[in-house]
Amino acid sequence: MITTDDENIYQRALVFRDQGKAGFLGNIHTEMGYNWRMSEIHAAIGLSQFARLEEFIADRRKVAQFYDKELTKVDSVSLVKIPPEAKSNYYKYVAIPKDGIDRAALKKKLKEKYGVSLSGEVYELPCHLQPIFKDSYGFKGGEFPIAEGLCQRHICLPIFARMTEEEARYVVTSLKEVLV
Repeated sequence: MITTDDENIYQRALVFRDQGKAGFLGNIHTEMGYNWRMSEIHAAIGLSQFARLEEFIADRRKVAQFYDKELTKVDSVSLVKIPPEAKSNYYKYVAIPKDGIDRAALKKKLKEKYGVSLSGEVYELPCHLQPIFKDSYGFKGGEFPIAEGLCQRHICLPIFARMTEEEARYVVTSLKEVLV
C-alpha cells in the first residue's frame, strides 16, 4: 500500500503496479513494472485488518515493553533504544547480543532446545554490502565496521499482536538459558 499527497508519486505508483503500463486501458509499457494489483478479497482483508491497526500496534508495544523490562536485567544483550520522540510499531523486536556470541549457534540452540524460532534479521548484510550498492559503487567490507558488526550480531525476538505475556516470558527465559 502506498499513501501519498504527491501527485507525481501517485501517478508513478499506478504505472508500476500495472506492469509498467502508462494507462489502464492501453498496452504501452513506459516503465519496468509488475502485477502489484491487489485482488478484491485481499483488499477486503487488508481493509479489515487496517481498521484494527492501532489495536495490533498497541498489543505489540505491550510485548516490547515486557521484553525491555526483562532484558535490561540481562548483561549479555543490549537493547535498541527508541528515541522518546519516536513511536515504534515493533514490526520486529531487535536485540544485540554482546560481541563474541555466535548468532547462528544461539538461534540453533533456542530452536532445538526450547522451540523458540527467531525471526529473520533486519539485514544480515548492511546496505553498502548489498550487491546493488557494492557492485555499482565499489563499497567493500570494513568501510563501516559498526554497521557491519550490528548486522552480524543482531537478533529479532518473536513478537506478534496476539502474543501473551506467558509466551514472551518463555522467550526471555529461554534466551537467558542459552546465553549462560
